[in-house]
Amino acid sequence: MSKLIAIPGGTGTIGQSIVSALLAHPEYKPIILSRATPSHPDGTTSSTTLRNAKPVETRHVNYASTGSLTTALNGVYAVISALLIPGPESVPYHLNLLQASITARVHRFAPSEWALPQNTHDQVDLDQGKSIIWTEVQKEVAEGKIDAAAFPVGMFMNYLAIGIRDQEVEEEALAGFSEGALMFHLRDDPAWVEVPVMEDGRYPDLTMTDIRDVGRFVVAALGLEEWGGRELGIAGDTRNLKEIVDILRGVLGRANVKEVSRAELQRKLDALDYSEFLQRMDIQYTMLCGNGGSVVKGTLNELCPEVKPTTIREFIEKYWSD
Repeated sequence: MSKLIAIPGGTGTIGQSIVSALLAHPEYKPIILSRATPSHPDGTTSSTTLRNAKPVETRHVNYASTGSLTTALNGVYAVISALLIPGPESVPYHLNLLQASITARVHRFAPSEWALPQNTHDQVDLDQGKSIIWTEVQKEVAEGKIDAAAFPVGMFMNYLAIGIRDQEVEEEALAGFSEGALMFHLRDDPAWVEVPVMEDGRYPDLTMTDIRDVGRFVVAALGLEEWGGRELGIAGDTRNLKEIVDILRGVLGRANVKEVSRAELQRKLDALDYSEFLQRMDIQYTMLCGNGGSVVKGTLNELCPEVKPTTIREFIEKYWSD
């Protein structure tokens, strides 16, 4: 019998990557958890058809209710959260998911991570809640109530797809990714890259992972004997920013560079109100990169060597070459 894997936020970009990867493995059956609406009340089920995939069972829940979540998680083997909630609800919703998973006797739990390692979260406003969630997760793991892991992935390689002239090719390369440009401004003419220079003048290293590879690694992780309440980093490819710029120049023909210091970024950050959280997040991520904080250790790469992720060069040459 297939193991049931619940994906809260399974219709989002990361969620769809995980669901699609699970559908390719008959030993698992994905179930999407989706917020209840008037047309789909709490406790009801429906069917969701994702891009190029077969219909997936969807269970509608109230994330504010552990009872609702516990019922929805009946018979589930693992919960892999892809919820992206940029606000105060993120922490209580994830803690409710955690407690409901324990009550429903779910074996494994992964909070919504999919960004930078835990030791960077105090430097990004929107990520600070992740530290609270992870502390509670590790506490429950230590008490033997559940197995768990966090999956940092670095920066999505799909940022490098923004600006591809052929719309169909761009859509394929984005793989559902819909964020605006960050550091790589390839839609502009001429294309340019914002490089946060380190204190000693060097260019920083950067880990980038294709969204599609995230799903493949998560499926591989489900086959591990134990997660152990640790970070299982996913590193698609880690390169120095100078090398990435050189690859872009080799394929695009031109890519300007705008070097920016930490002091300049700090001035931009100080000029923003806390309500401008998305703009603040972009600057804070750029600052982290300049501090060397955008490198993810590929722990899961080492544990699952059968997964061969796309490299930055492969991605750029595949989607940008004429």
